[in-house]
Amino acid sequence: MPNKPILMIHKISDWMLKLPLEDYTLTFDDGLYNHYYYLEKLRKLKTEKIFFISTHIVNDETYDQSLEFPESACAHEYFFKTGNKNHFMNWKQIKEISQTENCFIGGHSHSHRQIRDLSLTETYQHLSIDLVKMLEEFEKHRIKINHFCYPYNVEHFIYREILTKNGITNFYGKERIDIESLRSHE
Repeated sequence: MPNKPILMIHKISDWMLKLPLEDYTLTFDDGLYNHYYYLEKLRKLKTEKIFFISTHIVNDETYDQSLEFPESACAHEYFFKTGNKNHFMNWKQIKEISQTENCFIGGHSHSHRQIRDLSLTETYQHLSIDLVKMLEEFEKHRIKINHFCYPYNVEHFIYREILTKNGITNFYGKERIDIESLRSHE
């Protein structure tokens, strides 16, 4: 785990780039195209940056990427209702990030499903399949991951059990500071 405080960032906004971001490890949830759009500015920051990707929601380049940059929850809702992935990065962009200094790719599940209301049996069945699919997608695209962020920050021992068996040892969730809480420091 990083030795700096960890920021959780969903959608990047210009005001955020005025903060002392180098004082933090930056984590970006959901693989939004917005993250790639700001990559050149992020490259200049001399701090660790981890981009958490839900592999089922990666844009397969069927959809033109949108410059609307909705909030993460809206981008997910739009995808879940329509199947349109235009608010998310594609594999070429994710690969570029993985090859960028101080930038790392992490897992964020395959489907980004909410597990809070599932029984233990349903949770185990879902995660056993979902996490294998996620790992297969990263392997298919030759991206090695060692970080994982719980979707919706819902930690569950089954995530750790399955992922640890596959060599993933860095887990992120509620301990991160939401960058929105720093807004008064603009």
